[in-house]
Amino acid sequence: MNKLYLTKTDGIYDSLDRILTELTGEKQTILRTEKGKPYINGNPVYFSISHSKEYGAIAVCDRPVGVDLEVFAGKDRQAVISRLPLCEREEITCENDFLSHWTAREAFIKMTGGTLAEDFKSIAYCGGKMYFDGVLQPCELFKYVLDYGIVTVCTGDKI
Repeated sequence: MNKLYLTKTDGIYDSLDRILTELTGEKQTILRTEKGKPYINGNPVYFSISHSKEYGAIAVCDRPVGVDLEVFAGKDRQAVISRLPLCEREEITCENDFLSHWTAREAFIKMTGGTLAEDFKSIAYCGGKMYFDGVLQPCELFKYVLDYGIVTVCTGDKI
């Protein structure tokens, strides 16, 4: 099972509660890891949420999952791009490319339960594959280009 729900930012947590209740058959208490990753204790449903401006995304899966949504904004991203590995800088030629890379990185971090501050320099997203400390990661990435932005879902092996 790998489901993506698109919603508005307002009410995203109500939507998450409704979705989790429908999938599990009862209202769930959402807990958080030490680094802030939300989870349900003792339940095999994994989930992740993201929002950007007025848009939101919820990913639900039977294995670890992370989702990131970014809205097109027409911003100059050179300061961030200059901090990426060469293989990524060579692949980024426009905002769509940048957001594809950024959402893949964020979705991976959310899936693993890491943090952007700790993991940014260790990640490389090159040729459609995710690397951590130079090692190819066993994850799947699903990118969706919408009228208003890009959503990437990352799924990994069961913990």
